[in-house]
Amino acid sequence: MMELLDRYLDAIAVELPKEKQPDIIRELRANLLDLVDTAREDKGSELTEAELGQLLQQHGHPVDVAQRYAPDLPLVAAEDMPLYRTVLWHSAAVVAVLVLLKSLGLLVQLDSFNPVTLIISLIAGFIEQFSTVLLVVTAIFYGAAHAGWTEKWRQRRFEIKDLPRFPQARIRLSDTITDLTSAAFLLLLLWTPLWMSAEAQANLPVQLAEGSEFWRYTLTGLALASTLFSLYRLTQLSWQRWSKLWYAIEHLLFALVFAGMSQQDGLLQRTVAKGDVFEHLWQAADRSVSSVFMVTALVLIGLAILEFKRWYKL
Repeated sequence: MMELLDRYLDAIAVELPKEKQPDIIRELRANLLDLVDTAREDKGSELTEAELGQLLQQHGHPVDVAQRYAPDLPLVAAEDMPLYRTVLWHSAAVVAVLVLLKSLGLLVQLDSFNPVTLIISLIAGFIEQFSTVLLVVTAIFYGAAHAGWTEKWRQRRFEIKDLPRFPQARIRLSDTITDLTSAAFLLLLLWTPLWMSAEAQANLPVQLAEGSEFWRYTLTGLALASTLFSLYRLTQLSWQRWSKLWYAIEHLLFALVFAGMSQQDGLLQRTVAKGDVFEHLWQAADRSVSSVFMVTALVLIGLAILEFKRWYKL
């Protein structure tokens, strides 16, 4: 009859880390023998093999029992899922735009515009690129959790006096990641010559027109300042009056820049000279680009007003 118990314990041991097997199996054996003794006393006689099998069956599947004593480290801990999802969403947005630029450049080289080809190229390119991003991000989170970094981050030092006096004063990590990703993405768009090949750069359908470099450098300065400020906020638990004020001013400065860009004629220029590849798209974009910049400026002004109100309440 004890052979049944040994087989059950062996099945559990296979699922355990080797260094933990002796201690866990010893403890499990003692617990199960206590259960067998209790069942025998209740029955008033020795258990049959079928009764012992039923007792072990009720104790649980060997894999489940092993997980109780030595749970596997998940790829991404539940506590890290909010940040993990945020990173993936923003990574997906960046990948989607980069794939779109690459696909448009490919169509320019072919001197043809086929919507079906564009859609297939976008889907295939996005799946290929995002699958790599997904593996890399998951591996980073797994390694960081295994090293204890994410736990330290969640339990970072704090002073009682620095805790927010109002719920709205707490800095949300997702908002900081959003701002950091947006600033980094803006820098990528502004400085495609630094990371894009010369051939791909030449095939971009639209670029900043000559004489518009002022806006490139102005936005670069604001984006760098926003990046540094976002990195600083990663070390803080709550807003201070000065940090909330700067955050509101940052929105306002971006709004003023986009409003100024909306008033300049010929801000963008078409770089594709051969054929009429994107003629109809370009005509629509040329008419609406000023409106897009102005709407963006108005949205940022609205966000700045909200931040000023929150600053006033701190």
